[in-house]
Order: sequence, then structure tokens, then C-alpha cells
Amino acid sequence: MKAAFMFAPDDMRVIETETPVPGPGEVLLAVRAVAICASDIHIFADGHSSGTYPSGPLILGHEFSGDVAQLGADVTGFSIGDRVACEPSWHCGLCDMCRSGLANLCRNVIFPSFPDSPGAMADYIAVPASSLCKLPDSVTYEAGALVEPLGVGLHAVRLSGLQAGQDVAVLGAGAIGVATVDCCRMFGAGQIYVAEPLPGRRDFPAKLGAQVCASAAELQALFEADDSHPSLAFEASGGATAFAETMPLVRAGGTAVIIGIPEPDEQVFSARVPRRKELTVQFSRRSRDTLDDCVSMVAESKVHVADYPTRKFPLDRAPEAMQAAMAREGDTIRAIVTP
Repeated sequence: MKAAFMFAPDDMRVIETETPVPGPGEVLLAVRAVAICASDIHIFADGHSSGTYPSGPLILGHEFSGDVAQLGADVTGFSIGDRVACEPSWHCGLCDMCRSGLANLCRNVIFPSFPDSPGAMADYIAVPASSLCKLPDSVTYEAGALVEPLGVGLHAVRLSGLQAGQDVAVLGAGAIGVATVDCCRMFGAGQIYVAEPLPGRRDFPAKLGAQVCASAAELQALFEADDSHPSLAFEASGGATAFAETMPLVRAGGTAVIIGIPEPDEQVFSARVPRRKELTVQFSRRSRDTLDDCVSMVAESKVHVADYPTRKFPLDRAPEAMQAAMAREGDTIRAIVTP
């Protein structure tokens, strides 16, 4: 099979490699769409993920969908040819976190594209059957791949305790930010405000009904003009000043949910802001028990994943797709490789 390997920072090559063999409880998936996430970009640009370096060439990509091509031993409930989406956070089911219902905090998690687990930017990938959900024919492979970032948004909104009619602010209109806006809208949020510095990314959240500004500072000025700070804000940009920008947007007694992975990792903010407001600061880690719900949400058109602005590339052009994802030009929120 062909696969796109990262050999070093800014060095990706599509080469022939052995097709994986599914083990017990696994299926071999013929990958049809894999979206490039910001975490893929971080590994590609820096050569590591949060200080963990790959021991050799690594296949990136963890937002994917495809067709079941082969069944491993003991697999039931799936047939060859089934169209499926995948939850890429593969938990053990045995540790204390898993037993407590916190599978997204599994101590033994395997995450494809995190060193040294091969990702999905390839013709095939072996995955646990338990991580899959069948895709209705009405859901495209591209939308199936975007179910993963949708799940991140859904998990964050669930953690927030959002109530119908509650105003919210969202920082960042990439795939996670847009998914969060979409889920807030589905949950019946009141006014949704979005801060997004890239002009091309402002149109889509506006189409979803959000009021979009260029920055958190613009949102802050808007809220201060009539003392209308929302009681809930989501940080989905991973920006260098993410914490410091999010907490002033929230009114006293409110909640700030941190979804983005900030760069740099060490964040500086004024403690008096959350202290004087007695804010709740909630961190959100990937997603938990969202896959089936997200597929249903997409199939029932409760969210607008199929309309997210994307740009598609064949597998042979995966290095070009990675560069396009890094450039963040136009309205594209995900570059998608289609093996």
C-alpha cells in the first residue's frame, strides 16, 4: 500500500509500505478520507508531539473514515464493505479512568498518529472494531472524517452545562471552533459570538448565525459597551494568549471552557480576572462517548458538517495537503486527503 510518512519536520513522502494485518478484535480499514488536524501540523512542523518524538518515520492523520476491507478474529457486527467513521482515541477499558467512565482520560490510550502509532494517511489502517460506527449512505466519507472534531466540540459543550437561551463566546473558527458553534446552536444557545483573526474563516460561523469579530479584544469592547458579557466562553484557538483572552470575556460567576492546545504550553494570565469573577475554568480533553451521537447528528442534518469549507487532495499529494493546512488560506478549515 501507499502511505504518507513524515521523515523529519517539514519532510513528508508518499512511499510503498506493507499493508497492516488486523489482529483479534480489529478490522482493516480502507481509508477514504482523512482530515489534517492542528495536532498533525504541530508534529509535522516541530517533529514531536508535546515532547514525544517518533523513533522513525511516522504516518500522520487521526480524523478519518473508510470501508471495512478485512475482519480480524472475533470481530462481530461488521461486514466487509461497511462504510464507517472512527473514534481515534483507543482506550484500554481496564484502567481506573476507563472503569470510572472517563475513557478519554485512559492511562493506556493508543492514539493513531501520536508517536509511534501509525495514523490514517495511507491506503489502509488497522483499527479496533470497537472504535467504529457505521455511516449511513447519506453521510459522505469527508463528513465521516469530520465527525472526530465534531465530537470534540460536542464533548466540550456537554461539559459546559450549556442551557437553552444562554449566550456564549467562542474563540477560534477552525474545525473545532466551528463544531463548537454548531453544537451550541443545536443545544439552543442564545446569541453566539465568535472571535476569528483570519478573514476567510469568518463567513461560515456567520452563516450559522454567529456574530463574528476579528479578535477577542473586539468582542470585549462589544460586551463592555452595554455590559453584556456572556456567562460561557469556549477557547478553541490554541493561541499564544488563549487563557488571557478568554477569561475577561466571561461575566462574574460564569464558565470558561478550554478546548484548544495552546502554543506555548505555559500560559500567562492575570489571576485577578478569574478570582474576582469567581469563574469556573473547565478543561476539555478530546471527546467521550460522542461517535454514535455525532454520526446521527450529521445524518439527521442537526449540524452542518457536510458544509464545512474543505479542500481535498489525493494521497499522492499529501505533502501538498499538509502545506495547505499549514497555510490556512481562504475559507478552508480542513484539508482532506482522499486515498
